Amino acid sequence: MRPIALYWLGMAMAIAAYSPIAGQKIPSGKNSSTKTTPQWSFGSFGEKADGTLNLSQTTLSISTQNTLHCFGEADSYSFAYQKQAFPFDDCSKATITVKIKSFASGTTGIMIRSSISPSAANAHLEVSSTGDLLLMSRKTDGTATSYTRMGNLPFPIEVKLVRQGSVFTGYSKNSDGNWIKGGSVIAEVGTESLVGVYACSGSKSQIGYSEGANGQMQATFENWTYQYQETYIPPEKNWTDKTPIKPGTLLRENFDDGSLSNIPASSHNPVWNGIKLAYLPYAKAGGRYWRKTGDGLYALGDKKWADYETSVEFTFHVGNQLPEEVMIQVRNQQISAYTHLGRYYAVSLRDKNKLFFEKYESGTVTYTQSVTIPNFIDGKKHTLKIRLLDRDFDVVYDNASLIKGTDVKNPITYGSLALKFTNADVDLDNLEVIQINDLVNGSADNYLLDYFDTPLPAYLKKYGY
Repeated sequence: MRPIALYWLGMAMAIAAYSPIAGQKIPSGKNSSTKTTPQWSFGSFGEKADGTLNLSQTTLSISTQNTLHCFGEADSYSFAYQKQAFPFDDCSKATITVKIKSFASGTTGIMIRSSISPSAANAHLEVSSTGDLLLMSRKTDGTATSYTRMGNLPFPIEVKLVRQGSVFTGYSKNSDGNWIKGGSVIAEVGTESLVGVYACSGSKSQIGYSEGANGQMQATFENWTYQYQETYIPPEKNWTDKTPIKPGTLLRENFDDGSLSNIPASSHNPVWNGIKLAYLPYAKAGGRYWRKTGDGLYALGDKKWADYETSVEFTFHVGNQLPEEVMIQVRNQQISAYTHLGRYYAVSLRDKNKLFFEKYESGTVTYTQSVTIPNFIDGKKHTLKIRLLDRDFDVVYDNASLIKGTDVKNPITYGSLALKFTNADVDLDNLEVIQINDLVNGSADNYLLDYFDTPLPAYLKKYGY
């Protein structure tokens, strides 16, 4: 295992005051570990955009004009930033905090971008002049910006943006001094990103806008910190899986090769979408497993699987903060680039001792069952199985069938597999997907959405069903 690397950049450093022109490099001081911090760069981007940056020992201020906002498919903004390497995907974690003083108009906050291009992929935690807090993101270069509303706060506002892999999570500090999680988004900003604070002068549609304020907008930041950690362990060299493959195996992942990115993909060496490098430590009994912390949504498998059983072993770590949710999405039909439009069944562990089976359609739960189970956050290994045959479902927890039934209203009859984590700290191992043989029509009835209990008519068989 690589040692955890930890770096801090502080605003309370011996830095001379500057009023640089756009794009100028600004030298920084040194932190307490005597490492030289990266240089600050500054620029204003967008049509007619202009701005200046001022640094003192305790504050950073951006004055900006004609920069409108960071929303839509192109941004207009003033940006004080540093280049930061982020080499190990989900095994790299960055935490940025800052306190923002009140300002007259426009918006400001923390931003992480793939480049200074107005259409660059980015995630930013935005504060408006009225105290509204939004977590915003452009998932890939050139696409539209989406947002999650996190609330409204009084100034000064202290915010935190955490990046792990391609997942960005926003936090705000409440009046008791505790960090409150506001939501997570996905943005593909790459292995070397631009990290810093930004300001936008605003537009006529925003409360507090005036021609005078728009031309003189200034945002002030205090207590800037940057923390970086990594937990990467290289994959095994010349590894071969000697474990026999069970008959009917559609997918198997035991993580023993130390990699989630296996090309070419096979049933026992899949490629995971949405993640390249995961924390895969060594188990005491041999082999490796996946320890997943934080948030994330990762998919794998053939979207045309029909009748199958999914099983996985998991262990939740006992800690002070309970996980919000670990979800397995089965028969996932992701027919759009927008994840909220997908259809799938979901089996979730949440609320410390609740097991849920739910049906999601366009982001809405249209069917749900739940049972109470013993507290699963106990540091012990448990097994979860989800069995799907035609319209029937069966959820088995630690060898006991706890939720079963038949979905007769617009059933989801085929699809892929995905895992979703929210505030998780869990070990996963021995994930398997095994084909279930349907003695009536095989998988054909799943694609026809009919004839589940009767043989196919002859006129359909001649078309290859």
